[in-house]
Amino acid sequence: MITADRQAVFDRLNVSPTVQSKLDTYVALLEEWQGKMNLVSDSTLPVVWTRHILDSAQIEQYLKPSDKVILDLGSGAGFPALVLAILDESKSRTVHLVESDGKKCSFLQAVAEACGLQVVIHNERIEKMTVFKADVITARALAALDKLVGYAKPFIGEQTRCLFLKGKKADEELKLCAKKFIFTVEKHPSITSDEGRILCLTGVKKK
Repeated sequence: MITADRQAVFDRLNVSPTVQSKLDTYVALLEEWQGKMNLVSDSTLPVVWTRHILDSAQIEQYLKPSDKVILDLGSGAGFPALVLAILDESKSRTVHLVESDGKKCSFLQAVAEACGLQVVIHNERIEKMTVFKADVITARALAALDKLVGYAKPFIGEQTRCLFLKGKKADEELKLCAKKFIFTVEKHPSITSDEGRILCLTGVKKK
């Protein structure tokens, strides 16, 4: 497991000064707004650079140049969606964030405007959204895998990849999900948690 502070995260990600500045802005706004609402667990603020920024940024390595539309379900404080948008310096993709809580959407909008991000914020429930096909669907700490796949299914096209950050129950959740859906899965180790996994699901179909 990696323990990393701000500079160590920057070094590991090898990001430009522009990206560093935007990540600094994001974290500063997170700390400011955390006093107004519960965006993340208070216990994770001292390790925000590892627990939230680096944990989200590791998704970037699994994205392809052809990925133009990313859909993040249950965005909350914006992890991993806003981090992925910040890392996309060429602004070659559009990140859609879905969050039903209006106050959290106000925070997401504040970060997006402060950092000049190419994002679309949907203040609604996933089930009520106008359906479109995404190249990549992400989620972090939203729901059990079978529910996640159920939420994601309407937005999945033939080439869509689902990249879900999961913890120690990943294998257990995969077994339950396999009772409802057919899919191919690749399991990648998390760089921020010995128990964490990034699950890449493709070919998702309902049984």
